[in-house]
Amino acid sequence: MQEVTDNDLALLRRFEPVLCFNRGEQFYPMSADLYLAQASLWVYCPDTDPEILVPPGKLDDVALTERRDETPGAVYYLRVANAASLTEVRAFRRNSTLREFHTGPGRLVRVGLLPRFLDMFFSLSLLLRGNTPGGLAVGAAQRYQAIEQAAGSHRGTWYHGRVVRQHGYIALQYYFFYAFNDWRSSFHGVNDHESDWEMVTVYAAEDASGQIQPCWLACSAHLGEGDDLRRRWDDPGLERLGEHPIVYVGAGSHANYFFRGEYMPAVEIPFTQPLARAWREVRRLWARIGQGDSLGPPKTQEGIHIPFVDYARGDGLRVGPGQPWTWQVCLLQPTAESPEPPWVDNYRGLWGLRSGDLLGGEDAPTGPRFDRSGGERKRWYDPVGWSGLDKTPPPAAAMATLAQQQQRLREQRDELSRTIDEATAQMMGFEMEVAAQRSTFSRAEADKAQRQLEKLDKELTQLKAERAAIDVAQEQCATYAERLASGDPGDPRAHLHAPDLPASAADLRLGRLAAIWSAVSVGVLLLSLAVLAQFFPGILIPGVAALLGVYAFIEALFHRTLDGLIRGVAVALAVVATLVIVIQFALPLLLALVVLVGIFILVENVRELIT
Repeated sequence: MQEVTDNDLALLRRFEPVLCFNRGEQFYPMSADLYLAQASLWVYCPDTDPEILVPPGKLDDVALTERRDETPGAVYYLRVANAASLTEVRAFRRNSTLREFHTGPGRLVRVGLLPRFLDMFFSLSLLLRGNTPGGLAVGAAQRYQAIEQAAGSHRGTWYHGRVVRQHGYIALQYYFFYAFNDWRSSFHGVNDHESDWEMVTVYAAEDASGQIQPCWLACSAHLGEGDDLRRRWDDPGLERLGEHPIVYVGAGSHANYFFRGEYMPAVEIPFTQPLARAWREVRRLWARIGQGDSLGPPKTQEGIHIPFVDYARGDGLRVGPGQPWTWQVCLLQPTAESPEPPWVDNYRGLWGLRSGDLLGGEDAPTGPRFDRSGGERKRWYDPVGWSGLDKTPPPAAAMATLAQQQQRLREQRDELSRTIDEATAQMMGFEMEVAAQRSTFSRAEADKAQRQLEKLDKELTQLKAERAAIDVAQEQCATYAERLASGDPGDPRAHLHAPDLPASAADLRLGRLAAIWSAVSVGVLLLSLAVLAQFFPGILIPGVAALLGVYAFIEALFHRTLDGLIRGVAVALAVVATLVIVIQFALPLLLALVVLVGIFILVENVRELIT
């Protein structure tokens, strides 16, 4: 592993982020070694009860990283917290800072009826798929506070730093370890799990004078990937304190965000992608015949999603340079004085309780280097490629990189021009051959040469189009080179595709009546369906249709989407009508198809005979 120098440590210190937390936050970045000193080590094997391997307080580097016989399906995990009793939970919540946190407009009021309905099943699924025990979040908070009070010089807020030089960049990785993720139990989020690892990366590079300057900032997030994980350092929306970027942390989830606000990450329901793709294709077909709006590019995750609110208001404690709480550093790489922590390379188990969640969301995470399969994380072995930055040169190398690409384009154009000249000469020869054969009444040979001529003409047209595209690209590169030379690097957000953004002011202004409706609508719908089935079975189907229509109308009013509702109903009616026509006239349609195919075959066969 690459050794960290004093200069590397100075760079980490120079660009340390300022993390902004929410009121009510219970867990702050701590030393992973401090957690390990209080942890016990367990193993779970299929069809057996979990077994404790090392009791609390006895877990040293040797015991943690010892090689053990690998039972198929075995999962090693750490534990520090125990679930608090119901009495302890109530007492803790009465006296903790959780009282300072207040939700805004509920997440359900911001979405439609279907996500609210599916949310009910998501909540019920916790009873079946395995989840973190009730009271564990409070137990973890109590243990965290006790550990901090007894920590002495290790008390406070920590990040685990790492420096990687790759593709002309210096990736300064700041890993934050939390004792618990209480997003679900404390802030109405998706999941709870013991321990949490999150990361912020500052990408720096040498400028023309050899001085190291910051270029980009990237944050770990729930769903973002590639280019959307990063922002350019001069993005006007980014906040900084000197050279220290300001990052907003999700309440309980500890996800990192570039901007203050309330976010709406969504959990995809398993196995729903085919259904979502089918509906998208129906809408796309409807738009092609002029009956709806055109759709944008398909999303990376196309399934049906349940949204949740992640509060990143930044109205609580701030940690970092110039703040009441500052950073202590634990390096994840060796230095001249000390090796890296042994657990970095040699422990691949979970950093907390294995709950057995079938979806994995309630299980503890693995460490910063390895994922749950035991493979190395991309953000560890390829920190520049992890954020899509491997296709973007450092600023000081931009002009040289562009000049190299312009040279490649010139070479490609020259090669295409030679190919076009050769193809043009060959096509002229074919044309003369066709004329000669026709003059001698060699019809079959003339037709064969004509087909070759048409094929070559298509290829030549394609080659000329490629050359024209290269000409346009050369012009654009020349213009871009002039802009770079003048000091204009272009739009700082041009690389973004589907960035994570906070909820808009319009979303947050939904009224109290809408909030009440969103809270009771699913329950009222289920009760209404039960009443229809029990007391009015004769009109069950039209009653359900009428009920859903009323609900859809009310939802459209609250969310100001009546036009979308009308388009959706039109698409649905068109699909139903098409299905009815196909079913009703299936035999005549099939016979018509057979007749058309028969006529086509007869014409082709007769044409072949007479030629």
